[in-house]
Amino acid sequence: MRPPKRKFRTAAAYRRRQPVREPYDVVLIVCEGHKTEPNYFESLRRTFNLSSTNIRVCPSDFGNDPMSVVRFAERELERETDYDKAYCVFDRNGHDNYSAAVNRVREYEFGKNGTLFAITSVPCFEIWLLLHYRYSSAPFMAVGGVSACDLVIRELQLYFPEYRKGRQDVFGRTSSLIEIALENSERLKRDNKQSGADNPDTSVHTLVDYLRTLRRGPNVTG
Repeated sequence: MRPPKRKFRTAAAYRRRQPVREPYDVVLIVCEGHKTEPNYFESLRRTFNLSSTNIRVCPSDFGNDPMSVVRFAERELERETDYDKAYCVFDRNGHDNYSAAVNRVREYEFGKNGTLFAITSVPCFEIWLLLHYRYSSAPFMAVGGVSACDLVIRELQLYFPEYRKGRQDVFGRTSSLIEIALENSERLKRDNKQSGADNPDTSVHTLVDYLRTLRRGPNVTG
């Protein structure tokens, strides 16, 4: 008996398969930092079982100031039309063009049509982490050679002594307290609206809440 003929694959069969997108929003998250924020959102993505094909987390290739983050996100939206939403994550701490970047998002075409969002923190991302442990509306101001962000980190370390910028396990260490952080962040937004203050402030909670419910159905975020 002759052996069965060997079936050879066509060239097309050897081509890499294109990644399959899941049936929920395709999202771009551009971060000011190269470690702290990308590590946090990548860990969140994995924890909530969100596809890396749908959720792209990256630092800005144009620089780490707010305007560079926004312009990089704009470039990516113009190059890739499949994004449903794009988020620019940046702080005010020490950046002269913070307000210009926020206004750029509001005035830009993608900002006006509900695709591009500024996810800001004052003075820095760590205020979001601090709100996992306690509520505070007291302002953080630079003193001498100590920046406002350094003061937030010192406060955070009272509850999370091992915290350092760039840690990879920050989301895992704080995820059990997300509900507290969401409540405290919403409360801070309400209090700031009444008082006209913006230090401290954060909108990270809007992105976190959007991502954690993404697989459960459509969301409206802004």
